[in-house]
Amino acid sequence: MAKQDEQRLLLKIATLYYLEGRKQSDIAELLSLSQSFVSRAITRCQKEGVVKISVVQPSNIFLNLEKGIEERYGLRQAVIVDVEEDATDAAIKRAIGSAAAHYLETRLRPKDLIGISSWSSTIRAMVDAVHTQNLRASGIIQLLGGVGPNGNVQATILTQTLAQHLNCEAWLLPSQSIEGSMEEKNRLVASKDVADVIARFDEVDIAIVGIGILEPSQLLKTSGNYYHDEMLELLAKRNAVGDICLHYYDKQGNPVLREEEDPVIGMDLDKIKKCPNVVALAGGAEKVAAIKGALTGGYIDVLITDYPSARLLLKN
Repeated sequence: MAKQDEQRLLLKIATLYYLEGRKQSDIAELLSLSQSFVSRAITRCQKEGVVKISVVQPSNIFLNLEKGIEERYGLRQAVIVDVEEDATDAAIKRAIGSAAAHYLETRLRPKDLIGISSWSSTIRAMVDAVHTQNLRASGIIQLLGGVGPNGNVQATILTQTLAQHLNCEAWLLPSQSIEGSMEEKNRLVASKDVADVIARFDEVDIAIVGIGILEPSQLLKTSGNYYHDEMLELLAKRNAVGDICLHYYDKQGNPVLREEEDPVIGMDLDKIKKCPNVVALAGGAEKVAAIKGALTGGYIDVLITDYPSARLLLKN
């Protein structure tokens, strides 16, 4: 076949396939060619420059920035949402929550056991944004004690609401997040109701967590599940920058409390690191150091954050 004849045929096939939207089988029949010949020709069209494919990236989608974060921190995926530079905390949480809801709706498998660190207003925004019907999971499990010392049960309600959305059972952790003493924690962890839930932490397929900073969030303050001045001073002295499930770590991601001095009832950092898929929802400039610490510590597989925070994560 002469070079010009060959190019003419490639161009004909490319026009039919890419511009007219014909199926490969239809092109093969129309031109009296085998379907395998048409398939190879389409591949050649791209390799030889007959066809050039470009991806048009809207200004509010940040694929290059996402890739940069994925490569720098070894993430499976980064999802960056578009918010204004001066966006309010509530606006950032709504945007991250909406993106997290979409992530869950498109990745969820019926056999998945979902764990949530439910004292999080960003996770609450995610639950509020889940609207797709016919979603199903094997169960929702609370990764952090769900009862506030003042009787606040928002975390329990949040877990139950997500279970209703996903048409599955909810496993509630019937304890406070932070117990008053190590003795009280050990007593509760040994009780059947709490022990049965904790035993399932190893079965979690997707852990959805927030990232906290040393200063307790308003939700935690309202619930009563937060450290008071003496412990906060100790955490600061040990250079804590953030927490996942109220387990604090430094900028390298190392835990700052020993197991025997940590009164939190919830999924510990070691189990979080071993979970197959940890999805962290966090944004805002004040959380960048905490997010960096969690990324450096290897606790996160998927990060959903906002554009201004994402840019700061790539700075020195």
